[in-house]
Amino acid sequence: KATSQAEQMAASEKLKIEAAKIDTGTNTATLYIRNLGGDNVTLATAYILKPGTINPLCAVQSFTIYRPDLTTSGAITLYPGALQKVTFSISSNCGVQPGYDYVIKLVTQKGTEFAVTVTAS
Repeated sequence: KATSQAEQMAASEKLKIEAAKIDTGTNTATLYIRNLGGDNVTLATAYILKPGTINPLCAVQSFTIYRPDLTTSGAITLYPGALQKVTFSISSNCGVQPGYDYVIKLVTQKGTEFAVTVTAS
């Protein structure tokens, strides 16, 4: 029963990554994320991976969100129906290089995963 409850909770989280960019000049990733579900979604971690691999190059747990009424950092909440700009810093230790593809994987506090592949610039 606990498993089905956890699956139902995760199933309520529906995010769409509408655009993404990795900028190696500023060592940042920027995503435009729309919350398509009816519940608030809190991001817990972001990972940068090479496509087809399971070992992250690095992990990030601090995000910045930009809204007309507020700019906030740390753990962030995405509100239902809203398109929100989210950024995070990428450590130079990650080894991200321009011209290569990378997967940005977002994990919510409930454990739901969302991913997008982007070419670093």
